[in-house]
This record gives sequence, C-alpha cells and structure tokens, in this order.
Amino acid sequence: MKLGNVLGILFAGTMALGAVAFGALALRAAYERSLGPTLEPIESTATSTDTPPIASATAAATAASGTAAFTPTNSSSVSIVRTSTPRPALAGPVAAVCGETTAWNLLVLGADTVALRGDKGSDLTRLVQLDFPRKRVTVYAFSRDLWVSTSGLGLTGPTVDATELGTVFYEAFKRSTHVASRDKLIDGTNLTARMLALNFGVRVDHYVTVDMVQIPAMIDAVGGVPIYIPARVTDPWIGMVIEPGQQTLTGAQAAAYARAIPDSDFVRIQRQQLLLEAMRAKLRDPAVWIRIPSLYAQYNQVIATDLSPEQINHLACLLNEVPADSIIQESVDQIWTSPGPVAGSFVWDKNMVTNELRALGLIP
Repeated sequence: MKLGNVLGILFAGTMALGAVAFGALALRAAYERSLGPTLEPIESTATSTDTPPIASATAAATAASGTAAFTPTNSSSVSIVRTSTPRPALAGPVAAVCGETTAWNLLVLGADTVALRGDKGSDLTRLVQLDFPRKRVTVYAFSRDLWVSTSGLGLTGPTVDATELGTVFYEAFKRSTHVASRDKLIDGTNLTARMLALNFGVRVDHYVTVDMVQIPAMIDAVGGVPIYIPARVTDPWIGMVIEPGQQTLTGAQAAAYARAIPDSDFVRIQRQQLLLEAMRAKLRDPAVWIRIPSLYAQYNQVIATDLSPEQINHLACLLNEVPADSIIQESVDQIWTSPGPVAGSFVWDKNMVTNELRALGLIP
C-alpha cells in the first residue's frame, strides 16, 4: 500500500475518532448547561425590624395595570452580594451525595397569570433547601396573602411599595417587556427572589417556576398522583368534591385539591404540603424519571428553571435517597399574623418568622 494511502487512512481514522469525541463533549456540555438564565445569587439580610409598610396600601390595592418597562433596582435596606462561589460545604471532607457536596436553596413557584381564582400572581411559593451532604430536604411555605415590602425593587408605572406576597410575581410579569410567556415567568421569578431577600433575608440559588394552568396536563401525563386525603374538601370555585381516603388524583383533581380555599390560605398550604409529598413519592418511580426529559421538551414554554439536566438528575436522586423523616415541611404560622391593610391580607411577626427560618437553617 502506498504511503499516501496509509496516511489518508490514518487521517480519516483520526478525524472519525475526533468527531466521536467532539460529539461526546457536546452531549456532556448540553447535559451540564442550564436550561434557563441563572438568577444572580443573592446573599441578603433584611435590616428592618418593623413589619412591612402599610402606608401605601390604598395605592397598592387600587393601582391600575402598568405598562412601563420592568427594571429591578436594589433596595438600600437589603445587602446583596453577587458571587459565583457555591454554598459552603460542611467542615472537613464531604462525600458527594447524588453528585453534590453542598446545599441549594431552590425557589419553587406556581404561577397563576390568567386569574384562575380572581387574583393573579404566585399561587404557590416555596423555598426548598436541598441539603445533599446531610440527605435532608426542608420545604418552607409562604402564604400568598402575607403583606410584604417591595420598596426599591423597581415596581414603577404605577409605583408599588407594598403588596401581598403572591401578587409580587404578577406585578413583575405584567411589566415585563418580553413577548414569550416563559421570559415573563423568569421576570416574575427574579422579582420574587428579591422580594424574599428583602423581607425574609433568604437567598435563592436556583429556581423552578411552573405555569399552574398546565399542572393538570402534566400530572395526567404521568398517570395521576396516588395520595391519602384525610378529610373531604369542597369549594364552589373548584366545581368538584374531593372525598377522603386513599386514591389516585387526576390532574384536574390534584389542581383543585391544591387550590381550593373553603377555609383559609394557611389551611390550603397544609393540603399543598400533602400533595407535594405525594408527588415526591411519584417521582421515585423510575418509569416517571425516564419521562422527565420528554415532559420538559413538551412543556418547556411553561416551565422556567436555571437547573441543568445534570442538576435535575441529582435532585431526583436526592428525592429518592432522602428518608421520609428527613423531609421537613414548615410555613409561616397563622398565629404569627394579624389582619393586613387590604382585605384578605396579613401582616406578620418579623421576629417569629425570622427566628424559625434561622432555626431551620434557611438563613444565617
């Protein structure tokens, strides 16, 4: 064989191997790439010991829908440090659990942007700490009716300095200059993260925001949610009755169970906690795991997250590994609140809430 032919074969073989290696690297890069823009990490401590301002309650309650561009600004009352440094690991050598050696604070939002129940906004707001080294998950629920400060966060045209917690999301959503709904969800998430930092001193590392309108279809796509319902639930708004007992809820039933308010938002949070635990159990099914990529591809316009496929895999692994007694679910207690400036709203005892967040390890 001529030398030229030999060199040609070697060159072709080298190129082929290079193409395979490049393809593998490209797949790996896609696996590690965030599925959405990363929120600027926020390390914050609310300095005021007062309850959120109520002086602008009337303006906040009657403000017309604004069209001005949404341009968040940092409030002077909250210290924000931007850094790419991950959350510190435990002291001493730490073995990786599900591929991670640190803890994340994950903001989970269920967005209601089409007024399914009157008020638009974040119908579900959870701070979820995923502590990989300790195999521990802490879920903290914030009622959408808590009265919070938004002073200095860029809500102008008209200006809103205080409002209900769940409304904050929609105030940013409707001011967004983006066209795509997913981008608007991200704007709402950004402002919600800053509001939580300003009022509660919490930091958000990652986020998952889902359009609540699509929840029923997503649940139906995985075959419903097996759950034990402790008590009968009915509400004229949901148009159905959820009977007690062990059952598998359809998507419509699950959404109704989570959103019905025949009593109060605080009691509704307890039902949502039960549903979230049932959904965690459902996600432990390998048959559901393998469907996550296709489900995301199907619903990616109504799901916003900065997690990468690799991180989602690590999260699913932790939810499967963590013992049931290492899942803590807490919320702002109703006894720490009193009627707020707008009908249905609540002001809250800052010291009690802060002390609990600190005791749970959610803030320094």
